[in-house]
Amino acid sequence: MTDLEISKALALAIGWPEDQVRTIGIECYVVTGSAIDRFKPKEGWPWWVKGRVFDYRDWAVIGPIAKKYKLTVNFKNSVAWGDGVRGAISDTPQKAIALAVIGSVK
Repeated sequence: MTDLEISKALALAIGWPEDQVRTIGIECYVVTGSAIDRFKPKEGWPWWVKGRVFDYRDWAVIGPIAKKYKLTVNFKNSVAWGDGVRGAISDTPQKAIALAVIGSVK
């Protein structure tokens, strides 16, 4: 999975409705308020009333998710595990957390 696919899968796994998760270019967005998803014909860029970049690599995103799912992370080996959550091993702690959450929801 690419980083973009992981971010989208994680957003869906933690409960964001599919119609409120968008991937645009190299970023994943989640709707955080009232939004209208329209494309400006000339720019090809969506018009968002309120939206937020959702990137699992950002500790501001993945930190609260790890806390909610009570995940323990070994930073040296990038392993994440927790009660009732399938463990995951990856090249970064953030990715290990994301993959553990995605894997436990499937």
